[in-house]
Amino acid sequence: MAEKVLWEDAPDKRVWFIRDGENLIIETEWKIDAVLDANKAKQTDFSRTSKLGEMVQVASIPTGMYWDWQKQGILDDDAAFRRRINSSDFQHLRTNNLKV
Repeated sequence: MAEKVLWEDAPDKRVWFIRDGENLIIETEWKIDAVLDANKAKQTDFSRTSKLGEMVQVASIPTGMYWDWQKQGILDDDAAFRRRINSSDFQHLRTNNLKV
């Protein structure tokens, strides 16, 4: 029977150590609700008619998803990143309705 021990409980993630016989498994559980709620609030507050300035935040990506995209090579490919971030499947990552 596997023994599961909570190693870290941070605001953005939980890290578990799982011992299964002679094997040690490290499992990371990412908490994304806070990021998605903050993005939704920023989307509501965003105004297309106000002055934008030079730098405008268009998205906020949860840490776990960032590392997954890094592994997949999406962050190194501008076209793939643009497709992903502009996709309706990932609209909750966006902080406004501008396109990248």
